[in-house]
Amino acid sequence: MNEHVGSGAEPDQTNDDLQRESDAQLRGVIDEYMATFEPDPEDTAGVRERILQLVRDDLYRGPSTRLQTEHGHPFSISTAAVRSIVRRAVDSVDGIRARSVDVEPAGEPEGSAATVSLTLAMRAGISFAPTAEAIRGAVSAAVLSELGIPAVRIDINAEDVYVD
Repeated sequence: MNEHVGSGAEPDQTNDDLQRESDAQLRGVIDEYMATFEPDPEDTAGVRERILQLVRDDLYRGPSTRLQTEHGHPFSISTAAVRSIVRRAVDSVDGIRARSVDVEPAGEPEGSAATVSLTLAMRAGISFAPTAEAIRGAVSAAVLSELGIPAVRIDINAEDVYVD
């Protein structure tokens, strides 16, 4: 699923503050879990730090989009990278400039396809209907070739017109 939901943090919190808060919450969960059984000390050596490092790595990477290959193997990719793939495809259409892009996992199982919503600016004098089909074709081809999944729906909203 696309994880671009806010963290609920205060606007003035830094990444270090967010990391400390996240670490404290995770330590609590780990301690609670570890209290439910008595593992051998060698089995738990470094478990807490490995878990915290995984979470820190995810925090630094930023939001990610979770998808699946055609064989059902899950993977995640930076949401910014997915948006960049779509923007490049949109910008390849003559007279069109991508504005905002949102890609959501779709399909059954979820993530085996994608829905794309985008806003764009068009050069004055361009006919929208045929251009929209060209945009859909470019985006569909890019998503399929670069992510390996089909775009089952591509919603386009032209929000601005520009003059060269």
